[in-house]
Amino acid sequence: MTLAVAMVWAVVVIVVIQCCFALAFAAIMARRSPVSATSFQPKAVIVLCLRGADPFLRQCVSSLLSQDYPDYRLRVLIDRPDDPSLPIVKEFDSNPRLDVSFLNDPPSTCSLKCSSLVQAISELGPAVEVVALCDADSAPHASWLAELVAPFADDQVGVTTGNRWYHPPPSSPGAVVRYLWNVPAAINMILLRIAWGGSLAIRRRVIDEAGLIDKWSNALCEDTMLYQVLRRHGYRQVFVPSVLMVNPESSTLSDLMQWIPRQMLTAKLYHPHWLLTVGYGIISFIVPLLAVVLLMLGWFQADGRVMSTAVILLFAFEFSNVVLVAICQWGARQRIEDLDGEENRLGAAFWLTLPFWIVFAQLVTPIFFAKCFLARQISWRGVTYQIRGRTILRETHSPFEEHAVDARSL
Repeated sequence: MTLAVAMVWAVVVIVVIQCCFALAFAAIMARRSPVSATSFQPKAVIVLCLRGADPFLRQCVSSLLSQDYPDYRLRVLIDRPDDPSLPIVKEFDSNPRLDVSFLNDPPSTCSLKCSSLVQAISELGPAVEVVALCDADSAPHASWLAELVAPFADDQVGVTTGNRWYHPPPSSPGAVVRYLWNVPAAINMILLRIAWGGSLAIRRRVIDEAGLIDKWSNALCEDTMLYQVLRRHGYRQVFVPSVLMVNPESSTLSDLMQWIPRQMLTAKLYHPHWLLTVGYGIISFIVPLLAVVLLMLGWFQADGRVMSTAVILLFAFEFSNVVLVAICQWGARQRIEDLDGEENRLGAAFWLTLPFWIVFAQLVTPIFFAKCFLARQISWRGVTYQIRGRTILRETHSPFEEHAVDARSL
């Protein structure tokens, strides 16, 4: 019974901490930060790196070319001339803000995305003061760039960033699991100051002073390392709640077996507090596991009180997870734009099945951890990278093979 009491108190403490984090996230997302017409708006360039035609690429390019910002250009760096994204981008050839080029001789010591960034930024003129990054699975609203750039009025701000939020299609189990994984991940990224390259802006001066071109030339990702870089050079990173980007794409469980371990691996490689980023995941499956162990001990000892305590503990923990997801979803909805005129509300079917998906996500989480910790190579958009400590070695750079499913994440 002593073990049962200890577990009860441990779960209470864990739930209280999780609740504090969820409420902090909701409070941050509820903050209003309007951009006035007189906001700081230096010359900027948006860099969009493409390999494959993302399901909502057309909306992304259209949104980026329609920004309410006086002096900017969109620089699209496409993987190869035969990439399936090119026909979509060429639909916007007449727009004077658009510059399109192809990746030339990417080094084998970094990811293709980092190679594209290095090439795009190295070719910029000296008048560009801000470089903004966006992923092709986003469709930024008209004031996205202005909202990212506004904090640079403070000379000590070196990076501004938003985050991602998923809107899982009801018929996509993989997308629901990805959504549940991303809820605590988004909180961790905000609280631990992990930038997200899908909605991010960097002061040009920081790129030069910190030698980011050289660092990206030997890196798997461009964003996670920024926390340490900024601290070392005396700059701050600012999270901008209003540039939270919604991703409505579907995903398969097979896709997640590659995607989630890769997300965790980038934190492991480049963030000093990466163990904290995986803490929630460990708790999410350790607590139910211990509750089941306690239940079995009570059964073997014919102790009804221990068994009932274990059952109550398990149900209470899972119910608290549903509540925490609801709090975070409410917070995110303060910033979510409508998709195609429809509100981003998760339907009744989602909430009714949510407990099942939470338990399922907890069961598969150890697989993600194992793949991250044991990773010696990863696959990203059809390209294999060898991981040797922090050394990245890219294998053959072959053409991208297009997915057959229109709305599935690449």
